[in-house]
Amino acid sequence: MNRMMGRGRGEMMVIPGGALGKARYALGMGRPDEAERLARKRLEKDAGDANTRVVLAQALLQQGQIDEAAEEARRAIRAQGTNVDAQLVLSSALVQRSGPLGRVPAEAETAARRAVQLAPKQAKTHVQLAEVLTAKRDMTGARVEADEACRLEPRLAGAHLMRAVVLLSDKDPEGAVQASDAALRNDKSLTQAELIKANAYVELKRYDDSLRALDVVDRQGPMLGAANTQALRGRIYFKQRKYRQSYAKFREVQNLNPRLRFAAPALAFVNTILVGQFGQNAQVGWVAILLALVLLILFGLHFIPVVGGWIVAVIVLALVGFSIFALMRQSGNLGVGPLRGQLPLLGFGAVAFVAVLLLAFFVIASLSTSVFGIKHWSVDPGNLVLAGVLGLFGSAGIVYLLNRYAPRTTARA
Repeated sequence: MNRMMGRGRGEMMVIPGGALGKARYALGMGRPDEAERLARKRLEKDAGDANTRVVLAQALLQQGQIDEAAEEARRAIRAQGTNVDAQLVLSSALVQRSGPLGRVPAEAETAARRAVQLAPKQAKTHVQLAEVLTAKRDMTGARVEADEACRLEPRLAGAHLMRAVVLLSDKDPEGAVQASDAALRNDKSLTQAELIKANAYVELKRYDDSLRALDVVDRQGPMLGAANTQALRGRIYFKQRKYRQSYAKFREVQNLNPRLRFAAPALAFVNTILVGQFGQNAQVGWVAILLALVLLILFGLHFIPVVGGWIVAVIVLALVGFSIFALMRQSGNLGVGPLRGQLPLLGFGAVAFVAVLLLAFFVIASLSTSVFGIKHWSVDPGNLVLAGVLGLFGSAGIVYLLNRYAPRTTARA
């Protein structure tokens, strides 16, 4: 019969579908590690089973293995291009990998739109496209997709939840509260809706209502963004001019990171002011503070005799190089998967950097002597920074082009 027995709510139940059904059941019961084990075992017998590979991708995504989930979803799509769930998992993974400040890859929107094309009557496809468009700050398009999802399946709590996210992001907190309530009417255990309501109430200056919503979050989902809920409480207390309580909450947030406990008092103090006053825009304040500190440090180092300029040049290049690397990694332009899997690409990037650096030095020297009339040109800290920045951007461009086109040929082979 290819069926198996499972136990749900104290009684025996039959789960059809064999190993795949069992993997899906484990996934639905919140055991992604078990679902992963079962899916991998089944794929050992049939590597071309797209449905099983989708379950594996979903399990990996739930465990936070985002790059691996995206790659498994791509494999499922190559095996079965019309698999809607594979498109949805790929899109979701790419959005999560981009992070709140990252650039959403075009592939994420392409996969979501392909899913809508394949299943236009399924609300979940419009929900995913709304998520992508929200991440890209296309709020008009996101509203259209979220509204369509709610129209197609009015009782789907996830559709109303996505609509709440869209409305809150689009500066419509009143609408976000109403959408969250609609989600909760269809699923009272949907803790994320209470968290959205809490954020919306803050924007509406209904601080007591926000605290009550956070109390529900703490009771139903204590692990749901503990740092975010505590920080939001801290912001509410700041708005209520309860500065001591606000500082205490931000201190709790800092204590969640043991590596920064030595600096917890100072960081909590700055966050109390920045986050308490500006909310999500506090990141701009942090960037301004860090930039000012870096400039002060570089200004001081510049006065060190003989080597000061060289030290400043090396630090500037290191900061620029790290920023470029982080942006490429976050946006997916440095490849998919663990960093160790990108070593050949990084090695090629290093060779390209040296080549572009030498070329930049040659161009700068030529322009200095022929255009500016400098007879005795030599390498100084300023020239090093200019050539180094050109080398970093040039090599980053070469790596981007190589990663964009070379893997496609390899994958087809």
